[in-house]
Parts: sequence; C-alpha cells; structure tokens
Amino acid sequence: MSGTRARVGCERPGSRPAGAATRQRSNLSKDTLDLVPGSLGLSPADKVAIAYLLFIAFLIAIFSARIEWWVFLLAGHAVGIAAVIWIAKWEQSVIKSGGSSRRARIARFIRGWYPVILIPITYKELSYLIPLIHPHDFDAALAAIDRRFLGANPTVWLERFTWPALAEILQLTYSSYYLLPAILGVVLWRSERFEEFHFWVFIIVLGFYLSYLGYIAVPAIGPRFLPEIVQAQTKPLTGIWLFQPVRAMLDRAEGITRDCFPSGHTELTTLVLYYARKFHRKTFWWLLPIGTGIVVSTVYLRYHYVVDVAAGALLTVAIVITAKPLYRVLGGDKASESL
Repeated sequence: MSGTRARVGCERPGSRPAGAATRQRSNLSKDTLDLVPGSLGLSPADKVAIAYLLFIAFLIAIFSARIEWWVFLLAGHAVGIAAVIWIAKWEQSVIKSGGSSRRARIARFIRGWYPVILIPITYKELSYLIPLIHPHDFDAALAAIDRRFLGANPTVWLERFTWPALAEILQLTYSSYYLLPAILGVVLWRSERFEEFHFWVFIIVLGFYLSYLGYIAVPAIGPRFLPEIVQAQTKPLTGIWLFQPVRAMLDRAEGITRDCFPSGHTELTTLVLYYARKFHRKTFWWLLPIGTGIVVSTVYLRYHYVVDVAAGALLTVAIVITAKPLYRVLGGDKASESL
C-alpha cells in the first residue's frame, strides 16, 4: 500500500497538485486504502467463495449424467465467479480513481457484504444437488453413533422435558441463527473496525462452505424424519403461539436439504460467540444466551443428532486454529497483524 500512498501524495509534471489529490481521497478511510489489494484485488473471502464455486462446478461436471440442469448450473457458477472478480476490480478501481466519497462508500459496502448474500444462494442449490451427487443418506449411521455413545436416541430421551413454553422459546431462538453472524458484522461495520469486519466475513464464508461440503460428504435429513426414531417418539413437539408457523416457515424456506452433518447451527453460532468475545465483548454478552439456546435447540427440536453437534463444535475448533494462518496465505497478511 506504500505505493498507493506515494502516488496519492507525490506531484508529477502535468498532474494536479498533490494537495488536491489528497483532498479528493480524504473521505476514504485509512482502513479501506490499506485493504486495497493488488493483482485482481481478491480478498481471502473472495478466494474462498471462488474455490467453493469451482469445486461445486467440478462435482456438477463429474456427475452431469445424473443432473438434468447441469449446463445451466455450470453457467450459473461461472457467472458467480465472474461477479466476484468484477466486484473486487470495481471497488479497487473506485478507490484508486479517487471517486466521490458516496460512490466509494457504496463500493466498499457492496464489496464487504456481497459474500454474506452469496451464502443463502449457494445453499439453495444443495437441496437439488446432494441427492444427485451423493444419493445415500447416513441417518441410520448417525443415529447408531448416538445410541452407541449415549445409550439411547437423544430426541426420544429428551421427551421427558417436553414443555410447550420451552419448545416455543427454543424454536424462536433456533430461527435467530441466521441473524447472529450478520449482527456481529453490523457491529464491526458501524464501529468502522474494517480489518476485523473483513476477517469476520472470511470466517463466515469459510465456516458456511466447509459445512456445505460436510452435507455433501455425509447427507442426512435429521432424526425427525428417520422412521425408527419417529416410531419411538411418543410425545409430539408443541408450542403456544408461534411454534408451528415458525417451524413450517423454516421448512418451506430450507426445503428438504440434507444439511445435518455437521451442525451448521452449532458451528456458526460458536464461531460468532468466539469472535464476538474477541472483537466486541459487549456484543458477546448479548449473544451468549441466544447462542446457547441455539445449540440446545438443535437436538431438543429434533433437527440434529448429537454427533452432528459434536462435529460442528470440532469444526469450529479447527477453523479457529487455522483461520489466521490461512487468512495470511490467502492475502490478508497486512490486516491479520492486528487481529
């Protein structure tokens, strides 16, 4: 970035005075200038998103004989990769050209938040792709692991604690999972802690896409659909007012996606709590009870096996250990010095 600052501050023959150039860029934050990369301008989060899109495209090509719409899906992934590169280059060009502060803020906002918007889009294709790429459900095996280590089916054992008010609270808490990563991102963005924000977006993208790969490797739809557990359940889950509408809304939004192993709810929630404690302690204390409720609700509401939760927690540990070195390797070395 020293070269960027040198061009901003130096006066060349026939160029505008250095002061004018500096004033034109004065509205751009130091953090933004520090984060302008070279080459294609790809951030670590960009590279993770591209790697995921390429890998899924590779799987689509390999299993194209099973996938009716493989050509359109490959085209969609190519468009997605091109969009990631274009957004990176566009933001870089806006900053380097010294455009208006409003245009720079818009470019920075789109560049910062687009990976979060990409996550649900890439999730939706999994309900279609997983049964075609890996047409074998592992529910029976996951349930067997639970019984082996716990001596019972956890969702059946938890029937003794079935209480409509508790089910209501946990169902609402479970659905808030989608907001937690964004809440921490908003806090960091509004605090203008852009280095931490970009690192956090990298963590979100890495966490979600690793869980997606787990869904493909170990497809499972959850204990509430496994016949042997459904037959063993003697008490249906009921709530008070919003339990059924919220549960039905989630089912419609997510569809029947084989997304149990690992538990993304556990993984992303524990990542949120870990990095909230690291970056913004006040937010951590606000999110702690909600996050705890989300993890408990995964099994209580019969969405997950206990082994899913354990795998999600282990994935969190692996990400926390490897995230900073990986961030450096992918080009985030400057920002990571202060993380």
